[in-house]
Amino acid sequence: MKIHSITPLFFAGVCAVLFATGSDSLAKEVYRNASTQSDIGLKGFGPRIGFVDADGAYDETAEVGLVFDFGEFVPQLHWDGSISFWSTGRDFYYNNDRDNRYNWKLRDLALRSGVNYHFLVGEWVPYVGGGLGLHFYSWDYNNAPFYSNNSDTKVGFYIDGGISHRFSDGWTGKMQLQLDYADLDQTALLFDFIYHIQ
Repeated sequence: MKIHSITPLFFAGVCAVLFATGSDSLAKEVYRNASTQSDIGLKGFGPRIGFVDADGAYDETAEVGLVFDFGEFVPQLHWDGSISFWSTGRDFYYNNDRDNRYNWKLRDLALRSGVNYHFLVGEWVPYVGGGLGLHFYSWDYNNAPFYSNNSDTKVGFYIDGGISHRFSDGWTGKMQLQLDYADLDQTALLFDFIYHIQ
């Protein structure tokens, strides 16, 4: 099943959570917390694994990386970052000749940083947010006619949302859906495991 097909269902759930929380009470909470001292610094880090579906004629593939917890600007407004990588490719044949094959590979190395608002404080916490991403794309062609290897760097933005669960004092797990908008739009279902160092 394409990840794109679950996107409307996911955002319908996010809208329901926002409605249940109440936009007026959310605004008051953010305003009240704005006077609280921030707690910024490297608070934790850990691995990321997931599945990404890029727009176009690309196959779904695995995404791997590292995630970082940089603390809170105000209570419940978290700053995070990530470094992630994925690659996909495909074989092609000249005139359907199985002995005359070429292949190409697309790679994306992305650096992201953004904020997430946590609606609750506790073990199970729904959140939404977004931020900016810097994507380093590369296209590698092997024996492909009329093509040459190239690369490009693009700045984009993303929105995400999901649920966070504190397993213990040392570990938090997160499951989220992330939509990236850059030169190549992407939808990803991601799982993060964060070890807290502070």
